[in-house]
Amino acid sequence: MHILLVEPAYYTRYPPLGLLKLASYHRVEGDSVELIRGCSFPDRKPDKVYVTSLFTWGWKEVWEAVRYYKGLFPIAEICLGGIYASLIPEHAKLSGADYVHVGLFQEAEDLMPAYNLLPQWHWSIMFASRGCPNHCPYCAVPRLEGELHALKSNVKPFVYPGHKRIIFWDNNILAAPNWKSIVMEIMELGIEADFNQGLDASFITPEVAETLSKMKMPCIRLSYDYKGKGRYVKRAIESIKSCGIRGREIIVFVLYNFNEGTP
Repeated sequence: MHILLVEPAYYTRYPPLGLLKLASYHRVEGDSVELIRGCSFPDRKPDKVYVTSLFTWGWKEVWEAVRYYKGLFPIAEICLGGIYASLIPEHAKLSGADYVHVGLFQEAEDLMPAYNLLPQWHWSIMFASRGCPNHCPYCAVPRLEGELHALKSNVKPFVYPGHKRIIFWDNNILAAPNWKSIVMEIMELGIEADFNQGLDASFITPEVAETLSKMKMPCIRLSYDYKGKGRYVKRAIESIKSCGIRGREIIVFVLYNFNEGTP
């Protein structure tokens, strides 16, 4: 079969990791794959079309892509997945997709993404763990990924040749049992790492800060989700700075107005 992978035209800084893993999966199955963004005309007529989705507010671009490719290739099966589709599948079904996939596509989870479809991209993206133990009422991670569990015992096989940085999309990597072994392997590889989500400040003790300070990182991101986290964020910042990391290299994500009504 020929597989068409579609990333709708919503804003994003990062490549569609799920689609790149699906590309590797279908190549293993002997299929040809093609990646396209927005509504355009592919090089070949597809037998199956996968449309991904990101955040729920980007649903209009997703619907536009589904309807465009359904009109262009009425015989091809249109499969819709991703974050929006998994969080509100009943709404996603109204897009006109033939099938809405909820959750992860487990058969592709352990495959190297097909980065050669995006030769201009030079960073390897991965999850060393999935899920989070906190179950915060404002967060969709438990619904998308389930309970916290480690995925990888080592990261080297998932660093694409020529890539100079690893971006981790783990939602709470410091809570994962394998976090330290992953960090130690990164240091042995001598590669730059970017923990893209806010690190849980409650896990950053002086010992953890010392370990993190030995890594090559563009910055350290912390999460400050509600007022009760303040003392942990303060401790984390103090511990990180005491290890020689400048305050300008610390970024704090703040969630405002969920529990607290004033800034």
